[in-house]
Amino acid sequence: MSKPKWSADGSHIPSLEPHTKAKHLILEKYIENLVYTLYAKTRRGETNFTFIDGFCGGGIYKNDDTGQEWEGSPSRIIKSVREAHRKSKRTYPEPLNIKYIFIDSKESHLNCLKNYSMSKAGLEKLIDENPHTYNDDFGQIIEQCVFLKGEFEDFLNYCVMTINFHKGHSFFFLDPFGWTDVSMKTIRTINSIKGSEILYTYMIDYIRRFLIERYTSQKHGFKEVLEADGYYEAANLEDSSVGEQCYLRDQTVKLFLERGQSKYVFTFALIPRGEKLVKYYLLHLSQNLTALEVIKECFDYENNLNYQYHYEIYGYGFNTANYYNQNQTKLELNITKDSYEVCMNKLDKDVGKLIFNNPDGIDFKQILQKTMPLNPANRRLYNEYLNKYINEQELEVLRNGKLLKSKKIKFRKNDIIKVVQKYQTSLFHKSNFFK
Repeated sequence: MSKPKWSADGSHIPSLEPHTKAKHLILEKYIENLVYTLYAKTRRGETNFTFIDGFCGGGIYKNDDTGQEWEGSPSRIIKSVREAHRKSKRTYPEPLNIKYIFIDSKESHLNCLKNYSMSKAGLEKLIDENPHTYNDDFGQIIEQCVFLKGEFEDFLNYCVMTINFHKGHSFFFLDPFGWTDVSMKTIRTINSIKGSEILYTYMIDYIRRFLIERYTSQKHGFKEVLEADGYYEAANLEDSSVGEQCYLRDQTVKLFLERGQSKYVFTFALIPRGEKLVKYYLLHLSQNLTALEVIKECFDYENNLNYQYHYEIYGYGFNTANYYNQNQTKLELNITKDSYEVCMNKLDKDVGKLIFNNPDGIDFKQILQKTMPLNPANRRLYNEYLNKYINEQELEVLRNGKLLKSKKIKFRKNDIIKVVQKYQTSLFHKSNFFK
């Protein structure tokens, strides 16, 4: 696969790869929900955001399936923020204040982005790097774009200083072509910023190739840049089974938890059509439970991605071309009854055991903190799961010291959940709970 190139005037733009399309759809859906959640779902929401696209490219692609052009990540990030503001229907004394930082190593790519792609997307007002006001029916957004030519890591300190000065929440979209373009040191630095998160393309297929050859010119990158020495040691690269895929995925998560100092790691497996092996993992790295909740909430039943519940793989996965037709702009759904049942059984194991081991009760926030990284369920499924046992009178819920009588509870983080007293000394008889 050749590295995509853009001409400065937009006369040459690269073809859209299926995995790129998938990443863009995930990106825009997540950013819209992230901004909406942090801005609109609390009494006084977050108003300051910084979005960094570390490998932005020329910002536009040719969709060979349709013959039309496809907007790249810069335009999609900006439009997703605007859509979140429109949907929020809330106005604060100060408007949303957004900074966008777009970085690429090629001047022709940035020129294409500024002079062609953003103009085509109706965003030409933002290319002068000055703050501008965007108005919709519900208020204003102060927007400012900065365009930087060079390697992303060379501008990391600039990004950190900008975030520290601007305050608020920050989001890094890192979609490099090479697996040594982002170091584990950089991941740690970003994770150390309060209110930061990362959506990062991790090229597991390239890692697999290195592991097959072991001692190549990439050895330095593997040990010193990725800091992956000691990981993937038991990989059997001739084995393409689900179990081996599970091992590679679990080692990847372990690597970014330990060396990257990410508190939460959530994965999207991108698998080319007709193949069995994961080519890329799109990793969501965060330090905050809310970010993990939002990434799960974005891709629920009524949205789009196929859950992978089995073999301890807790993320989403899909074939990057199988779920598209020529005119389709959304990812298709492929949720099975078996997947749902596996998820509920996993909640029985993780959540049920935790509640049973806390006879005096445990609050809902602690349940989420301790178990959400261990299973594929989002908040809706947690609510559904717990309400099942409340309706069977095996669990009870206290809110502000009072017992709730409702048969359908929408849980708050301070709600105390406990086993009904008569079941505290024995296993439940009516269900699989705690078995």
